Amino acid sequence: MTIQLERPTEYEDDDVIVMSEEDFRMAAEAALRALGLSYGELAQQARNRDFTSSAAHALWVSIGGTVDL
Repeated sequence: MTIQLERPTEYEDDDVIVMSEEDFRMAAEAALRALGLSYGELAQQARNRDFTSSAAHALWVSIGGTVDL
């Protein structure tokens, strides 16, 4: 994975990590595996507004609707 740091603001502590689409997909898949969930199961939790953990909710906030897994 190639990580590109950019500083789009005037503040030195605002780092933006730019990832390729493939890197993002791989990271999302790894996060889902770590939670023991499929994307469909996570999406269902989001529809029900009933997440199995705060980590599942945080992952949905990060990847929900952005990947087709």
